[in-house]
Amino acid sequence: MNPAVFLAVSAGVAIAFQVVVNSVGLRDLGLGTLVFLSGATTALAGLVWALFAARPEATGRALLCAAASGLLGAFIVSSVVLAANRAGLAQTLSLVIASQLVFGLAIDRLGVFGPTAQGIGVLKVLGIALILAGGVLVVRS
Repeated sequence: MNPAVFLAVSAGVAIAFQVVVNSVGLRDLGLGTLVFLSGATTALAGLVWALFAARPEATGRALLCAAASGLLGAFIVSSVVLAANRAGLAQTLSLVIASQLVFGLAIDRLGVFGPTAQGIGVLKVLGIALILAGGVLVVRS
């Protein structure tokens, strides 16, 4: 199996479990404490990883990206936990996945993460349209 496919599928499974675990934690801890402890755990895991990884140069741009990533992570965890508690896991993940695909396609097309922009073919658009249609069916049922 392609390692990228395996990692992507594993991440999708982990996200589903993370939302459930976060929803349970939200009831006991509240949103602020949950996000703090989740972020602190992420920071600790990152520190352990950094101890064994190569030491890249920490440029201002890299540090800014890391800080933005942390803020986005806190927003994502908070938003998904609150939405899942109000609308359910399937509806929340349907909307998250659909929005990720639409914006991911736009980001790829603009070439934000590479020297060349990715093409938008009929099959990509059709695939996303089918997933969006599935998301609409999940949200409306």
